[in-house]
Amino acid sequence: MPLHAWVPDALMTATNATKTFEPQRTPRTLCFLVVFVAIVFVPFVAYVPAQTEFTEADLIAASGGRVMRIGFLADGHVTAIPLEAYVARVLAGESDPKAADAAQQALAIAIRTYTLKNAGRHARDGYDLCDSTHCQVLRPSTPTSRRAAMATVGQVLTYNGQLAEVFYSASCGGRSERAGDVWPGADYPYLVSRRDDVCEDDPEWVVEFSLDAVQRALERVGFEGDRLRGVEVDGHTSSGRVARLKLSGMRPNVIAADQFRLAIGAVELRSTAFTLEKHGDQLQFTGRGFGHGVGMCAIGASRRALRGETARAILAQYYPGLDLTPVSGVAIPDETRTTPLLSVPGVEIAKAAVGPPRASGVTVSVPKTSAVTASDIERFATAAHGDLSRTLGTSVLPMTIRLHDTLDSFRLATNRPWWVSEVAEGTTIDLAPAAVLAQRGGLEASVRVAVAELLVAGAFSERAAWVRIGAARYFSQGATAVKPASAGTRCPTDAELLLAVSPAAQREAESRAEGCFARELAKVKDWRAVR
Repeated sequence: MPLHAWVPDALMTATNATKTFEPQRTPRTLCFLVVFVAIVFVPFVAYVPAQTEFTEADLIAASGGRVMRIGFLADGHVTAIPLEAYVARVLAGESDPKAADAAQQALAIAIRTYTLKNAGRHARDGYDLCDSTHCQVLRPSTPTSRRAAMATVGQVLTYNGQLAEVFYSASCGGRSERAGDVWPGADYPYLVSRRDDVCEDDPEWVVEFSLDAVQRALERVGFEGDRLRGVEVDGHTSSGRVARLKLSGMRPNVIAADQFRLAIGAVELRSTAFTLEKHGDQLQFTGRGFGHGVGMCAIGASRRALRGETARAILAQYYPGLDLTPVSGVAIPDETRTTPLLSVPGVEIAKAAVGPPRASGVTVSVPKTSAVTASDIERFATAAHGDLSRTLGTSVLPMTIRLHDTLDSFRLATNRPWWVSEVAEGTTIDLAPAAVLAQRGGLEASVRVAVAELLVAGAFSERAAWVRIGAARYFSQGATAVKPASAGTRCPTDAELLLAVSPAAQREAESRAEGCFARELAKVKDWRAVR
């Protein structure tokens, strides 16, 4: 996910007066202020004179016929945009317009790599990437962005010959963060905590929130409790940022620091590199940086370019160990396709097809190298739907199932941590890699749970998450396999199920959910009446 907008150095200047904010409900993806980027490096960045002017036609010709399907969330339309024209438009939306050429070029390479690495991220919606901060924000291209795109045409970053996964944020505050400390399981050897000397002297920021305001923000994301009495730091990451926070008076009583930041508002609480003090009913945060701090520091890149560093040097600082590679020498994900050259900047298309409908009503996509076939999963899903629909009296056909080849692909597509096995929404199911599922009870069991969740979701759309998740697990296993929870057992909050801080916490919450559902079903008899 990219930065929502460029954050100039002025925003990093501390003010004399402490500011107090009421946390705002902002989209989860907006709050990350992040770009997930895959990059490849060619041996050099082409020299393009500063006065050279390029047009959209030049970018289209340079795209080699490759286009990206971009979904525009405001009105729901999908547009096909040639790759290099797309890079220039995203660069216009994501970069500091005053940054020197080297910084613009480094970011252009990151954007291109992210684009190719994440093609098909919105496959369930019929396009590759969206136009929001969940993916990358577009603006009309500028002479500067077109020049940077043309200077780096076809260049990406790779690791061991494959497109790399990289991230960036506005400002690291003097030290970058390890990826795995922000997103559990994202342990990339080139995304480690490193000192960044060009940002070390940035002033601190200070912000205050009332306990009442923080409690309201936490309740909006699924926490429960009578009164928030206090918030305390409960551990740090390898970079010194806050890892977790204890919440006195709330359920659950712990939250990952990055999730806390998203709940409060990622613009107001600029990073997790903070110290925390309580003054009466006010919480005072004093911190550094803006964003998660993983990978490229955008402000740092701009400053390095000003002091004469090249795009290659900037990328080497933030992504040590990656290689510059021409895109022609890299395996591109299946979802990316090549089409005949376009003669216009964008071609409107209705919605990308996912293949002819199956007689079963179940459409499945699997990785090319998968030992599990699409027919195997179709058979599991068809059997589960037939059995469960008779029990529940509902149907969700047609449905689409995607088996991911890596946990990274699954995490990026679903925004769920690596320890989640399946995500079912609408009529679409995303599955973790088959090898992973084999260690968690099996592929067929995961398909059955996901199908059950789709079948009950409509009846429980306005109820607590434990009702839907508990019902799916209850019916997928069979009534005799689930032990009803005791009368004193508290059903899990939405936060316990959707914002769990560990695999153990996730499993415990899911177990309580199915037990609670079994207990309440025994009381009301009708599964639709459980609440």
